[in-house]
Amino acid sequence: MGRKPDAVAKSYHSGGGGAAASSPRAARKASPSPVFLGTALFVLGFVSLFTGHVVTDADWARIRSRWRPKQHRNYEPIDIWESKYSSMYYGCSERSTGFRSAVPENSSTGYLLIATSGGLNQQRIGITDAVVVAWILNATLVVPELDHHSFWKDDSDFSDIFDVEWFISHLSKDVTIVKRIPYEVMLSMDKLPWTMRAPRKSVPEFYIDEVLPILMRRRALQLTKFDYRLTSDLDEDLQKLRCRVNFHALKFTSSIHAMGQKLVQKLRLMNTRYVAIHLRFEPDMLAFSGCYYGGGEKERKELGEIRKRWDTLPVRLLKLGVEC
Repeated sequence: MGRKPDAVAKSYHSGGGGAAASSPRAARKASPSPVFLGTALFVLGFVSLFTGHVVTDADWARIRSRWRPKQHRNYEPIDIWESKYSSMYYGCSERSTGFRSAVPENSSTGYLLIATSGGLNQQRIGITDAVVVAWILNATLVVPELDHHSFWKDDSDFSDIFDVEWFISHLSKDVTIVKRIPYEVMLSMDKLPWTMRAPRKSVPEFYIDEVLPILMRRRALQLTKFDYRLTSDLDEDLQKLRCRVNFHALKFTSSIHAMGQKLVQKLRLMNTRYVAIHLRFEPDMLAFSGCYYGGGEKERKELGEIRKRWDTLPVRLLKLGVEC
């Protein structure tokens, strides 16, 4: 006959010897110590830290392999000089039918003087915005004054760089522009033109509410440091006016234009196509960034002198030697 279930269980747990199972000392020797168990758990946990990453990397490689064939499909060659979307872009500077015409000088709200600021590109933006502001204010615009006090100390006037006669005539339908305030008008003024600075990215309402009353009272007003002083978010007709100024009215003088043509011709002799890159990695820009570029004490000293011209520059960061 077969063995009873209880007997089989007792035999299994005792390893076949009833005497060994009945001894308490033998039972204590057979059970693993707490130190051994703790060490084993620690080793398993430590290994799992690495095996977890291995599994993750394996999964990533498997998923990536599914997409790899798609990455090597034969796409059409890209031509950076031509695009199938090119025909969708077009110039948008023509005056709208209902756009208000220029206000005559003797009927305007006064004379608006502009002192631009920054490099030539910033000044160009300032000139463009100045025409728009003059239109908003129904003012007569005096040909803007270029910045002679920037880092470059360039003493060029508007007429030295741009064709001033073309500038005035091309915009005559939009804004009345004069080269200077008439002498008899200056004599009739009780006070000199008022000077003020508009905040950056000001909306048209600011000029109507804050600038126009002073302009009408004083008859002449100068806006200083005029760079990025008008918001970019304007209605379509004013954006078109911006384009008319920037792309059509601001034309270089004949001598500068001739020099530019020579440079372009020389570049095209080397290659029919080229790309011009302006890195803007210049001392004044490095100073204004407030960063340290690893040039040692000489850099700190030279850029520190340039930074003195900006009161609002975060000097605290410079003293801490913060790198960008």
